[in-house]
Amino acid sequence: MLSEAFKERLISYQSTVDQALLKIGQDAEPAYLYDPIRYVFSGRGKRLRPALVFLTSSGFGADEDATLPAALAVEILHNFSLVHDDIMDGDDLRHGKETVHYRWNNSTAILAGDGIFALAFHQLNSLTDHSAACLSAFTNATLHLCEGQALDKAFETDGEVHVNDYLEMVRLKTGTLLSLCCQLGAILGKAEKAEIDSVALYGEKVGQAFQIQDDILEIYSDSGKMGKSLGSDIISGKKTYLFCKAKELNPSDWGNLMKSLDGESLGETISEIRDYLDANGIVAEGENLVKELSTDAVVQLEALPHKVQNDLTSFVQYLMERKR
Repeated sequence: MLSEAFKERLISYQSTVDQALLKIGQDAEPAYLYDPIRYVFSGRGKRLRPALVFLTSSGFGADEDATLPAALAVEILHNFSLVHDDIMDGDDLRHGKETVHYRWNNSTAILAGDGIFALAFHQLNSLTDHSAACLSAFTNATLHLCEGQALDKAFETDGEVHVNDYLEMVRLKTGTLLSLCCQLGAILGKAEKAEIDSVALYGEKVGQAFQIQDDILEIYSDSGKMGKSLGSDIISGKKTYLFCKAKELNPSDWGNLMKSLDGESLGETISEIRDYLDANGIVAEGENLVKELSTDAVVQLEALPHKVQNDLTSFVQYLMERKR
């Protein structure tokens, strides 16, 4: 069971990041650009990514104040990706709020996303130590993030996406950002290259587990808990672990189910998909893979300092217990 002290640390990190984000662009003009940026930064996300930067840097002995710009840069990059992803996916709800393109329009959202991206680099430029190494890791991760999103979009019209294809896509799209968090924290903590490589791989595997878990919650949770448009992946034709696995196991039955759901309401669609996934043991396989990837992630920590091992193991446990 997670200690209360660890949970309190995560809450403290979340509060630190929330307060810092609200100060960014506070009085900046023009409003056309900065109103939606301030709107995005006022959202109440879980701030898991900056927390991971703090946890890793702390484990290697770095100071929290010195780590803050890197933690903010990762969270800002994450928000940039969400603003543009929401346009591409047509989502109208994010973190329990209207998405930027839905509240304003696509042009405003594209420009706001561009501005947010620039603000991430502004944070990195304010680092007093190891800024070049952090910048290199950040730019590499940004490109991999875009590659993952490109695969995600390409898969929407590809009828032959297998589970291994999906796992590579989420390694890039989700694992890259969590890997970056660990790399930045380790760099700021003056870790050795082998240690940085270990936490980087840890982050990739945690990201894959996190995304599969998110795919399951997308079908089995509800929009109130998730804070985003439930079922949007179904509507947009996105390939999730559950869908890829279902097609691999029985392409005929899965194809017939998808055809039969055409024209049904979203509520009816989700209900029938749940029944099919349960009856064929697909959700259970997904949950087992989440556990396997989580275990593999923790294995990467075995040669690292005990504080890093303990904190990052607790972080995995925290993620696996989430309901949204």
